[in-house]
Amino acid sequence: MRARDDKAAGYERSEAMGREPISKLLLRFSVPAIIAGETAAGYNLFDAIWCGRLSTEALAALTVANPLMMIYRAIGSGIGVGAASLIARLLGAGKKEEANRAAGCSISFFFILSGLVTIICLMNLEMLLRLFGADDSVLPYAKSYMLVETYSIAVDFFLVVLVDLVRVEGRPMLANGSLIAASTADLIWSPILVFGVGPFPTLGIAGAAFGTTIGRGIGVAVLLVYLGLGKSIYRFKPGYFLPNPKTVTEIYSVGISQTVRASSASVSQILASRAAASFGVVPLAVLGVLFKVSMIVFTFCMGIGQGMLPLVAYNFAAQKKERVGELVVKAGLTSTVWGALWWAVATLLSTQLMSVFDTNPDFLAAGLPALQMFALGFFTIGLQQNLSAFFQATGKALPSLVVASSRQIIFLIPCLLIMPGIFGLTGLWAAYPLSDAFSVVLTVAWTGVAFRALGIPFRLRST
Repeated sequence: MRARDDKAAGYERSEAMGREPISKLLLRFSVPAIIAGETAAGYNLFDAIWCGRLSTEALAALTVANPLMMIYRAIGSGIGVGAASLIARLLGAGKKEEANRAAGCSISFFFILSGLVTIICLMNLEMLLRLFGADDSVLPYAKSYMLVETYSIAVDFFLVVLVDLVRVEGRPMLANGSLIAASTADLIWSPILVFGVGPFPTLGIAGAAFGTTIGRGIGVAVLLVYLGLGKSIYRFKPGYFLPNPKTVTEIYSVGISQTVRASSASVSQILASRAAASFGVVPLAVLGVLFKVSMIVFTFCMGIGQGMLPLVAYNFAAQKKERVGELVVKAGLTSTVWGALWWAVATLLSTQLMSVFDTNPDFLAAGLPALQMFALGFFTIGLQQNLSAFFQATGKALPSLVVASSRQIIFLIPCLLIMPGIFGLTGLWAAYPLSDAFSVVLTVAWTGVAFRALGIPFRLRST
């Protein structure tokens, strides 16, 4: 009886996505994701600060390692986002049994994929890091860090998938609470293991990676306990975990856009890292800091997109198109205001921000103009992210793929290939806001066409 009551309550939570006021829903679904994202951005920032205390080379190693980490997470997040979109649409259409099957299939698919990625990357780790810009002075730090990250891919993937499964059933607080727990544990353990505190050994840059792994393990444990208690709407049977080609195709036809967006970001970061490394270790370290600072802006907007995705998917499947329009408009406005705020902070407080990571005069001389130019793109990051989430939520595979890859592949990669060779370091830093501007024009135009074709109105309040 208790299990049936919990399951009924779960379905009632999911059905509330089509009834409650949009602002209230967006706040409830997005705030936990924002807190979780900003906590994760915080531990990334602090990891950079700890490594900056070791040496400029260690800070540069994080820049080199970051594209490979992004590839890992891109593959895992593709499963999570694709499963979340499919399950939300199935719930919106009242197909509860099919939603259970999709959840089970996404978990088994994760196990297969994470094992393959781990084996392939371990066999080619040093080659990949050199390809990404590591020279002989940076390689030992980067390899030490990425060995730990590569061995823990399965934990990382599992956390991403479980978070999306729990979020889409109407439990955003719990889903993102697990991420907050993971990031908090990382914040505690990383400095302990980097510098060696009390009985714990000094592991250097590898300690930052071990701290991250401990945190993710805690996040996974939190969600497994919840699923094991039977309070979730999901009811798993052994047959549901058998990989189903049709379900896998449906999951990744949408999730591939998330994988492409994040993977293409890693490709552009590889090009940027190689370009920065050609000017020396200091510009490479500066580039890494710019990525860490921009994550504060990006993760907020990603949190809005994560909160918006199941809401749009549910209401779109339920034919409540005015609510879809209100969701997209309010999410986009919120993210744009946040980006403008951080542009002002980065412009007015650039010296204070950069000196937190390294006070070397050469580092500051290169970093201050770089941050001010890079921050011009903060205005458009959120709008592009949220409109991409709209296409994912509505199951539009091709538009979501093109929109998701427009900034990183269509515009940023050509800018990175051309501009540093002509304008030097200035061209490298300017490539980012220029590609952001091109991308948001394409994304807004395509969204307008899609809204007209689907009969979705742009409005701040639905009737």
